[in-house]
Amino acid sequence: MSDHIEMTKTTPKDFLLATLGGLFAPGLAIFLIVMLVLGVLASMGKPDAAPMADKAVRERIQPFGVSVAVDPNAPHTDRTGEQIFNDVCSGCHGSGALGSPKFKDTQAWGKRIAQGFDTLLTHALNGFNKMPVRGGEPDLSDLEVARGVAYMTNAAGAHFEASLKKEAEPSASDLARGKVVYADNCAYCHDTGLTGAEKLKDAKAWAPLLKLGKDYLYTAAIKGSFGGPAKGGNDKLSDADTRTAVDYMVGQVRTATK
Repeated sequence: MSDHIEMTKTTPKDFLLATLGGLFAPGLAIFLIVMLVLGVLASMGKPDAAPMADKAVRERIQPFGVSVAVDPNAPHTDRTGEQIFNDVCSGCHGSGALGSPKFKDTQAWGKRIAQGFDTLLTHALNGFNKMPVRGGEPDLSDLEVARGVAYMTNAAGAHFEASLKKEAEPSASDLARGKVVYADNCAYCHDTGLTGAEKLKDAKAWAPLLKLGKDYLYTAAIKGSFGGPAKGGNDKLSDADTRTAVDYMVGQVRTATK
């Protein structure tokens, strides 16, 4: 006795459903491709958002002190106090930004003027609270900073002269002692440039540091700064001996520039 298998008859409805099911996957792929192409076309001609966002952030965080130097090789001519104020100081002192005393505000300047010109000049040269070193313009000479300070304070009622305090010259014995201290504590880095230290007679590397003045360098050497350890890593070294080492190094640098 043989088995009899009866085939189910395909109706028009079944055929239509099968056809539509077979076309669904290719149709979906074509739809996605078309949408992708339309998206690309829509974005063409529009500026890239990433660079625009980056530019906005850079403009927002731009510092108040902006270098006005044009040619570092051009001969330097000291500007007047008014020019220094307009070019450098007015960015903060013109508006009172960062809590700075506004130009001609006698009340805001009163207590500061009472501290004396030397103190205000030291703050301007070395930076103080939120005020950056040299007003954020490292190319300013000491005399230009002094002129800027005198111009602003005199406009608020002071009677200062833009004079610079002359540094005391070390004696021959101080320099001799400084040479010994340098050899024992500083030469390891400053002779070789190790850890990024300025080489002893590298005038170019020392130029911005010399502008800060010896008082600043004394403090930096004693407390540690510029990436170097306090007192050259010798905590038993006295402050006086540390200063003699600074005197010796500054003298060597200045001799190399002559």
